[in-house]
Amino acid sequence: MNDQPEQPTSGGRPGVRLNRYMAQCGLGSRRAVERLIVAGHVYVNGEKVRTLGTVVDPEHDQVEYRGQKLVAVRPLEHYAYHKPAGPVVTRFDPNESRTIYSELASSTGRSMEHLKYVGRLDRESEGLLLLTSDGSLVHALTHPRFHVKKVYLAWVSRALTAEGARRLEQEGVESEGQVLRAGSVRSAQGPAGEAGIWYEVVLFEGKKRQVRRLFEALGVSIRRLVRTQFGSVRLGDLAPGAIRPLTERELGGLRNTGYPLQSR
Repeated sequence: MNDQPEQPTSGGRPGVRLNRYMAQCGLGSRRAVERLIVAGHVYVNGEKVRTLGTVVDPEHDQVEYRGQKLVAVRPLEHYAYHKPAGPVVTRFDPNESRTIYSELASSTGRSMEHLKYVGRLDRESEGLLLLTSDGSLVHALTHPRFHVKKVYLAWVSRALTAEGARRLEQEGVESEGQVLRAGSVRSAQGPAGEAGIWYEVVLFEGKKRQVRRLFEALGVSIRRLVRTQFGSVRLGDLAPGAIRPLTERELGGLRNTGYPLQSR
């Protein structure tokens, strides 16, 4: 994810291969930019370069392509975050001291406010939250026409009747002027086998507080709610408060939503 220097330049400073740097500037894949170098379209500090192994220092060297100075584009970032109960999913709220961004800054030692969250979790809800610097990806994963699968574990106050479960899946329930439905509702074990009455709830919509409202419409309250899956990404054993980069396989799964995710 991070673009670390690969080897020293001819002047002994830390550097990065020219083809990699050009790819970071948005000129295409490394293979594609190699053709531009060989064709003689690239200049470093005013001199034409045709050598593929050239190493540059982006802080001191000036790289030009067809007379235009190149500036690296910040690589896209995609993370899975295990939101604990308590912090609010927002960048800033004057009435709240704990947000996911303040929590992340404390745990990672760096600001992550450039990342956008994909789908909210309310204050007391826990589990998987996707964070990305790609606004187009956020739109694709939250747009109703993509029907992205989301899975939750809900610890409830009492068991559903067979009729109640059927209503949630088929007819739906009315709440705040909306008809809400679940893709499926099944009895389940809690996280790490925790005791209680638990259900696995699958959604293909993204309405506000949808799982809680589904159960509340039947007179059942939710004591704990954990999101365990969002699209191709699963929470797995990611610890509460921890964050990790998404894998290439997970990103490949997100492409199947219909969004042409670009590699940087």
